[in-house]
Amino acid sequence: MKQSFRSQLLFVLIVVTILLTACDTVLEMGVEPTATTTTVPSATPTPTSAATSTPTATPTATATLLPTETVVPTPTGTPLPSPNAGLYAVVGVTMDDVLNVRTGPSVAHAISGAIPPYGTGIQTFGEGEQVGTSTWVVVQYKGNTGWVNSSHLTRQMGQIEDPVSARATEIVHALQKKDWTTLSSFVHPDKGLRFSPYTFVRVEPDANQEQDLVFDAAQVREFPSDRAVYRWGRFDGTGEPIELTVDAYWSRFIYDAGFWRPHVIGYGEFIGKGNTINNIAQVYPQATTVEYHFEGFDAQYDGLDWRSMRLVLEEKAGTWYLVGIVHDEWTI
Repeated sequence: MKQSFRSQLLFVLIVVTILLTACDTVLEMGVEPTATTTTVPSATPTPTSAATSTPTATPTATATLLPTETVVPTPTGTPLPSPNAGLYAVVGVTMDDVLNVRTGPSVAHAISGAIPPYGTGIQTFGEGEQVGTSTWVVVQYKGNTGWVNSSHLTRQMGQIEDPVSARATEIVHALQKKDWTTLSSFVHPDKGLRFSPYTFVRVEPDANQEQDLVFDAAQVREFPSDRAVYRWGRFDGTGEPIELTVDAYWSRFIYDAGFWRPHVIGYGEFIGKGNTINNIAQVYPQATTVEYHFEGFDAQYDGLDWRSMRLVLEEKAGTWYLVGIVHDEWTI
């Protein structure tokens, strides 16, 4: 009897031990996973934090891209200004913007002044300082001295008053964008606008009965939809007739290089000199010329591949109007 009671007690103890062990196993499996799912994420920044940080100071819109609608490849940039190299003019700045003058050689420095997009007569000092891909130079403009990005400066020859420079800048910007509507507002109301493919202006028919074409403001305004083929003269060298649409003429005999940012601008002075007679001064004795000039593109031609676009401007009742666009290049 005692032996039976002991056996039963031993059996109960074994069962209790097994149950307690099972409970511990269940508790171990259920608590830890729950704790890990409620852990607070660490404070390590995620990749998006960089995208939402405060941006650093950026240049103004003066860093306008060079035009892409050129037929002749333009150089990588205008030659860097150098001290005692004469005066400089602003290029590549739209009419609704300015070239900022800063207290130091980068956009991180404060703005101390501004030069208008048609600014001329700018003096440069020192060799400049390279900052990233830009070269900054010290300039003086109308009593204000500071640093500017040299990519917006080009050499100038001659001098001109601000109203003429401003009008020429408006015109070259309109031509760069092929904005005939804006250009039409600058066409001389009486004389219209003459297009000369070469520097000899033909106001009367020559031996081949060729003469430059003249369009009034209303006709220029309709150029965007004009698909007619016009006879503009003859190609130098071959003598073949220049029979082109307005768009084709624009590409070959107006904006055949990136005149938005030329090597040199001539105010009242002629820069490009070929073997064709330049009679602009005789045809337009009361006019002022602004010449946008590239000295060449490929070294193997030793400068013979130069290009010029000359704007001929005349004043009427206090307003400067465009009377001629004269293309020039080396001819045979």
